[in-house]
Amino acid sequence: MAIPFLHALRKHSCDEIWAIGKGSAIHLYNGLDLFDRFVPIDNTGLSLFFDTTNKLKKVGFTRAIALPHSFRSALFFYNLRVREIIGYPRNKRGFMINLKVEEHGGIESTVEHYLKIIDFIGATRSIEAPALAVTQDEEEKFDEKFDGIARPYGIMVVGAQYGPSKCWPAEYFSELADMIIDKYRMNVYMLPGRNEDDLAQRIYEGITFRDHAGVMSMNIRDMKVCLSRSAFVVSNDTGPRHISAALSVPTIVLAGPMDERYTDYPNKSTRVLSKTMACRPCNKKRCDSGHECMRAITPQEVARTLGDILEKNN
Repeated sequence: MAIPFLHALRKHSCDEIWAIGKGSAIHLYNGLDLFDRFVPIDNTGLSLFFDTTNKLKKVGFTRAIALPHSFRSALFFYNLRVREIIGYPRNKRGFMINLKVEEHGGIESTVEHYLKIIDFIGATRSIEAPALAVTQDEEEKFDEKFDGIARPYGIMVVGAQYGPSKCWPAEYFSELADMIIDKYRMNVYMLPGRNEDDLAQRIYEGITFRDHAGVMSMNIRDMKVCLSRSAFVVSNDTGPRHISAALSVPTIVLAGPMDERYTDYPNKSTRVLSKTMACRPCNKKRCDSGHECMRAITPQEVARTLGDILEKNN
């Protein structure tokens, strides 16, 4: 979601750009040339501020942009004694941010939220939606590890790190997989995230045509390649949906408890399916009623939408 921001920043800035984030995130940005150096931050707690910041203080950063809204992200740069820290003054961190981006209230997408920082620093927007690339090295490493994946295939992203309220019913995924395999003779693979293997296995066991289905656990780098080669992706409203859309893969998003305006940006590859409910959007991690916002999206409806996509592409 930060790629349009980074793309514009790269075009605007003549300075060296360093990105600081989780180590696994680097795989998303490979092949895009959006920054000069990436500093992985995988430790937490006091070690983050003593070990990492002590090393980076020697660099002498003159300006920092705190994209996350967390108090910790601003404190990290504040502890580095960066002269100019740019960001939104949320979560009681305003005293650390000396170049504050003004908010006007209302709901806006994360992409637009970040792009307003580009406006604030006087740069020009360049792209309006995330776009990713796959490198030859990533392709080769994927082929070495997953040479048994038969194409064409479709992908189902069956979990959601946010919480179970975002998850389409497991039996619906199983039923949809059978419809796809039976009609299109296409393989279907489930991609579970962290701690989602049991869920993916339960969905797999509910599929009648299991010879044409499977569960594949993989890291972000391999997942990016896998998604790029798929004929379609059916996903809960979670991270991989943005990766597949940014790779121009037809992506059906099953949207439940969250307000879709947070993740809305121009993208021809994405179709969002949702239902109007009195209790929606609730933004809850767990549903305390019947989970109707997700259960009302039937496998038959998703299959029809998917059929429109596949037939148009063929």
